[in-house]
Amino acid sequence: MKLFWDTKWMRRRVLRFLFVAEIVLFVTFYLFGSNSIQRLLELQSEQKELDMQLQNVKANVSYLNEQIELWNESSFFKEKVAREQLQMAREDDEIYYLDVS
Repeated sequence: MKLFWDTKWMRRRVLRFLFVAEIVLFVTFYLFGSNSIQRLLELQSEQKELDMQLQNVKANVSYLNEQIELWNESSFFKEKVAREQLQMAREDDEIYYLDVS
């Protein structure tokens, strides 16, 4: 009586089946698993977005640092800010309102 594994033909067939199954599983996990190429591409695009946000924040911080330095060093800048942003004027200034409509 011959066993199941005795024939070369059956042994080759089983090994081929296992090899193909291994390849299919590898490709499936490689493309759709938790650490797949798709996830890697998503993370790379997210990193690019975060890098752009970081650059914007750094530019904003440097602008604000320049404004702080100007505020600390120049009384002219303080007066300019008071006039333009706070709508303030000196007591002896004449104010004209223009109707632009």
